[in-house]
Amino acid sequence: MRTNPDQTGDTEASAVGDDMPKARILIVDDDRHTALALNAALEKMGQILVVAHSGEEALQRRLHEDFAVILLDLQMPGMDGYETASLIRARKRTRHIPIMFLTAVFRDDTHLLQAYTAGAVDMVFKPVDPFVLVSKVQVFVDLYLKQVEIQREAEIRHRLQEENFRVRAEKLSAEQALRRSQEHQEAMRRAEAHQRILIEELSHRVKNMLAVVNAMARQTFHSTPDPQAFVDKFLRRIEALGRTHGLLSRENWGTVQLRDVASESLEAYIMDEKRRVLLDGPPVALKPKAALALGIVFHELATNAIKHGALSNNDGAVAIAWTFNADQRVQLKWGEKAGPTCAKPTRNGFGSKLIQLELTHELRGSIDMVYDPEGFQAHMNFPAEAESAPDITLARTAS
Repeated sequence: MRTNPDQTGDTEASAVGDDMPKARILIVDDDRHTALALNAALEKMGQILVVAHSGEEALQRRLHEDFAVILLDLQMPGMDGYETASLIRARKRTRHIPIMFLTAVFRDDTHLLQAYTAGAVDMVFKPVDPFVLVSKVQVFVDLYLKQVEIQREAEIRHRLQEENFRVRAEKLSAEQALRRSQEHQEAMRRAEAHQRILIEELSHRVKNMLAVVNAMARQTFHSTPDPQAFVDKFLRRIEALGRTHGLLSRENWGTVQLRDVASESLEAYIMDEKRRVLLDGPPVALKPKAALALGIVFHELATNAIKHGALSNNDGAVAIAWTFNADQRVQLKWGEKAGPTCAKPTRNGFGSKLIQLELTHELRGSIDMVYDPEGFQAHMNFPAEAESAPDITLARTAS
């Protein structure tokens, strides 16, 4: 399609139905016949042709459009080709556009040098040879289209990279969300499993404790027929269990130290007379059932010391010392001194049976009770990591 060079408004020609990028070619010539001839010669290239008839119009066009090449007549009234080229070269946005000067007069070396100095890349002489014109313009059109193609490919690569980054970011976010969900589900599973274990352990402890309390009640009642004496003994033993339970609760039913169990069990007996009970030994961690068992042992020994032994007067004292032997078992000694003369009882009461039971079955250890006239002694031995033996109903064993 050919444009009318006399129309200075929208004077463009392009191939119809072609989605390929087009190069814009600006023809600047004040002679409308020359402009028409140039337009006709270049039309077959299938690019977009823009015609301007003055330097001012050419400058107005290049403000809004980008061109592959400009064909610029040197001799124009008003603003000639040299001035127009100078102004085009002065702007950063258009200084890269190739300019080909059109002339019918200036053919000498002086004018050629001036033209190239003004920014021309080539000269086309009038009358124009269409073949030569198309050949020269084609070079710059091809270069422009190649640059456009490179730019489009770069933009496509950039968009693909951005899309790839977006997809990867979404994938990473999804993976992180899935991982967090899996971790949450795993944490919930572990929490539920831990809760079941705690419930089972609590049920187990309650059953064992009820068995211990039941046995204590039965045996205390058999050995103490007087109701008031029964109540006093029974409540003291329950309080001993309660103190050890309190200690374990403060430690969230983890391990507790042997020293703390001894202090907690004997606190009610020593009151302000702390010099009368001496504790000496290295750290020994006890598991809950071992701590409960040892708390009962300390309570029974303290009860006997208050009734018959070193804590029954104002001068006696109790020394509790422990250490590890070569087999890493705990060697624990309860020793009394400065109390009444000690004599072996004629029969073993429930307290002695309870101590034996706790040491042998709950702590998997042993105890040797020595009734020395100078003071009662109890030599105990049990594993440092004492695990509870299979549950034994205290009432049945002690009966």
